[in-house]
Amino acid sequence: MQSSRRNCLKAIAAVAACSLSPALLAAETRHLLPGQVFSGSRVIQRPTEGGFPDLRTGGMGPPTPFVFPVSVAVTPTRDIYVADAGLGAIFRIDPMLDAMNAIRGARVTQQTRLAAASDGSLIVANGSAGPVLRIGRSGRILQNIDAQLGGGSYYDEVVADAASGRYYGLDKVQRRLEEVMPNGLGGMLLPERMVPEQPTAMAMDGQKIYIAGRSCQCLAAIDVFGARSMEIVAEDIALAIALAAGDGWLAVADARERQIKLWRQGALLAEADFAGLGLMDPRGLAIAQQTLYVADGAGRRVVSFRLRA
Repeated sequence: MQSSRRNCLKAIAAVAACSLSPALLAAETRHLLPGQVFSGSRVIQRPTEGGFPDLRTGGMGPPTPFVFPVSVAVTPTRDIYVADAGLGAIFRIDPMLDAMNAIRGARVTQQTRLAAASDGSLIVANGSAGPVLRIGRSGRILQNIDAQLGGGSYYDEVVADAASGRYYGLDKVQRRLEEVMPNGLGGMLLPERMVPEQPTAMAMDGQKIYIAGRSCQCLAAIDVFGARSMEIVAEDIALAIALAAGDGWLAVADARERQIKLWRQGALLAEADFAGLGLMDPRGLAIAQQTLYVADGAGRRVVSFRLRA
């Protein structure tokens, strides 16, 4: 049965040659309820300081469709940010206006990763292409966050702690996890033993940072405030290309198994195939307000799912 279902889903992804029964599809997605889909929008030409269109200086531009979204972040104020490597730009989506702002001053590649800070600002990591940036809602650059420890290190992934305002930057190549103070300066280098070998993705929820390791094909949880310990919380994750955590939920996009794996309070709830969720090529994940957002690169859109236990 399992083998048959997998073959059917692969065929759907390739040539849409077979179909799933409604009962089977419901069983796969009962924890992931389809929500809004964002495929691009009109771009606000010259936004005001609050991000609204200034009708005196241009108002709205023509519709701009996404080309290859690689990362998504959602702030506590429900601002949705999308990094589109195809367009080389970051956009802030305003669903109420059915429009979006282009965020200037940040380079965007397929390695760009976004994270939301507790104050509503956006954190942008670009690996070796440049320092991490913190950008305000209006698009103004608030901070350059440089890797301070280890000489020549940089951040491929970055997460923010809502309570303390600290950042955590991960250098995948050197396997370095650094704690950064709210002022943007490096504070502490965490022990290498706390980072799994060949790390591929990172997320944070509460006191724990989650890092996926390609070598162990596992997911590690790091307690950064208490015992500063590491434990393996999930195995059999072939190739985690993206992680998201929040509100007690944890989601992994496994590129080799072509599945979204979903945990709630440590319990595995779902292993939903990309095709069954209508996804082609997930590149980035975010969780906010009990909702999972997926940047679907080849699908040219951001898809949301309401999470239900």
